[in-house]
Amino acid sequence: MDPIFLLLIVFAVMMIPMLLMSNRQRKAQREHQALVNSLGVGDEVRTHSGFYGLIVEADDDIVILETESGAQTKWARAAIAAKVDGDSSPNPAEATDAEDEDDPSDGDFLNSGPANER
Repeated sequence: MDPIFLLLIVFAVMMIPMLLMSNRQRKAQREHQALVNSLGVGDEVRTHSGFYGLIVEADDDIVILETESGAQTKWARAAIAAKVDGDSSPNPAEATDAEDEDDPSDGDFLNSGPANER
């Protein structure tokens, strides 16, 4: 076989997965852009940095988010990662107590006991 032909085959085998991945990436970008464009006043959102807020004002590329305490902050629309459903918001009551972390009954004997004994 001709070495150039083999080189072309190897190149094609390497490029096909890259093209398929870029198509998936573009599809995900289009879906995210459609989601961000569909958001309006009254929607609860999460930003890429993990900030949760309610949209109280929306312009073309800027939104004003309000926290539970009533503070309002200005965000770029592109910073919004997802729309939050009522069940998806974090619940501080579900956080574990610090006392549970040092419980020797969980089988973690290396990290149990006071810090000065370790």
